[in-house]
Amino acid sequence: MNTFMTRRGFLELSAAAGGAVALDGCLSCGCGCERVPYGGTIGDRLWMWGHHAMSFASMKGAKEQYNLPYDRRIDMAAACRAMNIPGCFVVRWRNLPTKADLSEYMKQFSATKRVGFSITDSAVESFDEKVRLGLEYADRMPNLTTLIMDDFFSHKSHTRSLDEIRHVREETERRRMKLGIVLYSDANGVKPEFRPYLELFDEVTFWFWHGKNVGGIEGQVAKLRELIGPEKPVLLGQYMWDFGGKKPMPGSAMENQLAQTSRLLARREIHGVIFHCTPLVDMGLDAVKVSKAWIEANAAKPWGEKA
Repeated sequence: MNTFMTRRGFLELSAAAGGAVALDGCLSCGCGCERVPYGGTIGDRLWMWGHHAMSFASMKGAKEQYNLPYDRRIDMAAACRAMNIPGCFVVRWRNLPTKADLSEYMKQFSATKRVGFSITDSAVESFDEKVRLGLEYADRMPNLTTLIMDDFFSHKSHTRSLDEIRHVREETERRRMKLGIVLYSDANGVKPEFRPYLELFDEVTFWFWHGKNVGGIEGQVAKLRELIGPEKPVLLGQYMWDFGGKKPMPGSAMENQLAQTSRLLARREIHGVIFHCTPLVDMGLDAVKVSKAWIEANAAKPWGEKA
């Protein structure tokens, strides 16, 4: 079978994460049967939200814009390396990369420790086809650990029935993968009617669309915990651009986000962090500089230890 990562490479990745892989495909790591389980440090629990290098440029002249900068470009895996982040969610915003380009595009992640693949996004394929693509690449890439449903509660076209989600969950469980979902604290709210859906997902990614709301991260995470309980893994999204405000995220606001994030990690109220997004990494933005400094200072610290 054609693969992007050798089985030996997968074994080495999993061993580095603290687990041993049996030849029958089951992990013997003490933390569940996962492809590449999280390690004990904060640095091993970091992700980037990946958008194609040309995605910002494709917004020029479009009706819906966020005042995004277009002057520099970096692609997903290179951005993760620049930030010293081991995980990348591949989200095909603006239909980039196209389905025709996807096979070649995914090769850049051969050395990426963990990869996620979006099955609800603005790519043109149907939901069923995106699921098929995600599973196809998962069968070729042992480091593809997660299928993620972006903007699930925000766009009616992305919402699926509970039975549809259960079916996808069966496929991800069979492959020892995770199924994740996006929830916005301010665009969606934290509503009781979301609970039956959230219960079906292995990880909830929690976001703050408007920069003006990042001062309330800890309070909103506490509200989410009241809904989903203390054990459900939560990955906290950290915007490095204020998409809701259509402007750069000030360095001071980024520091405020990350100070709260440090406290949440220390209390194990969140299980990891996602930085948004890869095209911003080489633009010299203050929020990116602050994020890099925070990662350097905290990556080696144990999860659950005061930062």
